[in-house]
Amino acid sequence: MLVVIELPSAVADSKMKQNRKIRYGFLLLPDFTMISLSACLEPLRMANRISGQTLYEYQLFSLDGQSVAASNGLSLQPVTALDGNEPIDALFVCAGISLNNAWEPVLLAQLKPLVRRKVAIGAICTGSYLLARIGQLDGHRCTVHWENINDMREEFPQLIISSELFELDKDRYTCSGGTAPMDMMLTLIGRQHGAELAAAISEQFIYERIRGPNDRQRIPLRQRFGSSQPKLIEAVELMESNIEEPMGLDELAGHVGIS
Repeated sequence: MLVVIELPSAVADSKMKQNRKIRYGFLLLPDFTMISLSACLEPLRMANRISGQTLYEYQLFSLDGQSVAASNGLSLQPVTALDGNEPIDALFVCAGISLNNAWEPVLLAQLKPLVRRKVAIGAICTGSYLLARIGQLDGHRCTVHWENINDMREEFPQLIISSELFELDKDRYTCSGGTAPMDMMLTLIGRQHGAELAAAISEQFIYERIRGPNDRQRIPLRQRFGSSQPKLIEAVELMESNIEEPMGLDELAGHVGIS
């Protein structure tokens, strides 16, 4: 299966000026999240359709070339196993609810040739965890799904792990998952082909606005709990940010200024 893609920052801009297609690869791991993969691919398809040009191409891979089942039970048949010689400009590792330590040596062996060729490496959802485990996020800002942030920060204290929707740091692109890949891809398309095309794609998908990386991963507490009491919201936020070392009631009350 072949389709098309593009890169951020100076690398992407220079490639666009050369007026050539940018090719992305997506490595599907067992139990990958289907909604996140679709959110990556559909903006690229729509960019081609609206522009009337093949601006992007993409290719699907697996570790062994066999079909891969998503967490929703649907299976996709990639083109082939990843071998490091693919003519791609960037590769995203797409994972989900399951991670297997046995994948790490295989993944590292497959990524090494790409890294040597200066292919950008990215991750969707818990794919960031795998990249961290094989040393591919050292020296880069990265992000992961909010469910995994605390665990990942504890396991990799040397990494800068943000709670952003996505991070585009040099040649490492990481995304929290869910629908956030839609925003990341629309951001890239806007950089490379203009905000007008990105907005047209967003409108086609009835997507109200393109979120930036600084938008929250989680729904604001005011909306989650239907409460407008600022002290209560502040207290819950403190509790959520200190799950590993819970605050006592007196300490919590002191922080929010109540007794």
